[in-house]
Amino acid sequence: MITHISHRIAVLLCHLSDRNQEVEYVRYGIEIMLGSFLKFVALLGLAYSFGFFQPMVWAIATFVIFRSITGGHHYSTYSRCLFAGVVIFLTISYLSTKLVNIFTGEFYLWILSFSIVYGIILAYFYAPSNHFYKKISVKQQNTLRKLSFFAIFFWGMVMYYFFANYGIQEWILASNLGFIAQLSSIHPLTYKMVDHIEKRLTRGTMT
Repeated sequence: MITHISHRIAVLLCHLSDRNQEVEYVRYGIEIMLGSFLKFVALLGLAYSFGFFQPMVWAIATFVIFRSITGGHHYSTYSRCLFAGVVIFLTISYLSTKLVNIFTGEFYLWILSFSIVYGIILAYFYAPSNHFYKKISVKQQNTLRKLSFFAIFFWGMVMYYFFANYGIQEWILASNLGFIAQLSSIHPLTYKMVDHIEKRLTRGTMT
């Protein structure tokens, strides 16, 4: 459905701009934007229904910011991507509302410190992950890796600041869990796991 709508819009835009040979490129871009928007609306709607709105916003924001820099795995279809996103972000939001009543401030500081070190190690070895849809040079890769380090340090300092001023909060935990989820997505084991799931799902739809 989204692909069909995106294709019709792309055809119209390319016809108006006399760039008919670029229909597929334009369609792909429109499809990504429409899909991301619908996914975002669906996630926020579910979060609001379950009472996880604020943690969900922080988890998504952290995830998206680091994903734009470090990359990560992608599912092959929109429905699979949507389902995975719903499961991941609802789980993060739910856990953040429960763990906030369990974790002590000292324990959270250990988690935050671990998250920063964990993120730096993964960024050093695997960022930017091979998810970009066009080739990038070695120089661009090095620039993105350095940007990853800066973003991780900056995020860590912001979290320390929020914790020092507000104590342990649901949205702080949600941001932390969103960070861990995104950085974990660039590890080769995550790619293998997603590929395994994709193959099983594909075999299931063919039988």
